[in-house]
Amino acid sequence: MTHSELREAEPLREQDYLRLAELIHGRSGIRMPPSKKTFLEGRLRRHIRRLGFATVSEYCKWLFEEGGLVRDETALLDAVTTNKTEFFREPYHFEFLSNVVLPNFQASSGGQPLPLRIWSAGCSNGAEPYSLAMICEEFARTNSSFSFEILASDISTEVLRVAMRAIYPHSTIGPVPMELRKRYLLHDPGSDEVRIVPDLRRRVIFKHHNLMDESYPASQAMDIVFCRNLLIYFDRATQRKVLSRLCRCLKPGGYLFLGHSEGSVADLKLPLRRVGPTVFLREEAV
Repeated sequence: MTHSELREAEPLREQDYLRLAELIHGRSGIRMPPSKKTFLEGRLRRHIRRLGFATVSEYCKWLFEEGGLVRDETALLDAVTTNKTEFFREPYHFEFLSNVVLPNFQASSGGQPLPLRIWSAGCSNGAEPYSLAMICEEFARTNSSFSFEILASDISTEVLRVAMRAIYPHSTIGPVPMELRKRYLLHDPGSDEVRIVPDLRRRVIFKHHNLMDESYPASQAMDIVFCRNLLIYFDRATQRKVLSRLCRCLKPGGYLFLGHSEGSVADLKLPLRRVGPTVFLREEAV
């Protein structure tokens, strides 16, 4: 092994790991326990190669002692964020939205053209908010007074670029029902990619947002918040803090959808009542 290869293989030092874990947890809420050290080191090695550093320790010195954090914080969080998603993931939620939430909203609006406001928090590459938009557009086809707005946010600028581009490999659209593919996806026969149709893309506004920030991007109270499969990366105190802020963004009677892997919120003393598997109704004021 050459000297250069030996330097590149230098392991992540414990003191650097601890500083990085504290930084990542403080800025994003994501836990980096000792069991995640190998994962973090793998992600970092790919990141530092792009920046031109030979070793992780050189990168950490630049990051913490030479002002690199100001320049690289967003890219570092992008590098360590897990962005697993797919169209119509956890189908029950979309069935509940279509069969319960939208009819209830339409009935309570009294025929007034009030827009339904949905926030996809942690939207990743856009598959979730575009799935939501398809469901809402389908409902609007038979309810002429219905309208909706979708806000989608994520901590990762990388996945937001993918989401706004709205182009996906054809292999990813398996969960999309055929009728919805025909209406909302464009497919060039000579390509292995599809694109969301322009009318649907215009329904979704994307914003960069960190759930650890004090301010949240919902300028008006939301009727629905999807925040799925994010809380599993947070400790219990951070979960309560984030969920409390999300509740403040929800109208009384609004719905919060969490991921099926995220368990109970009963011990967090929040104004939420369970109405379905990981579906909650916001009750009294926070």
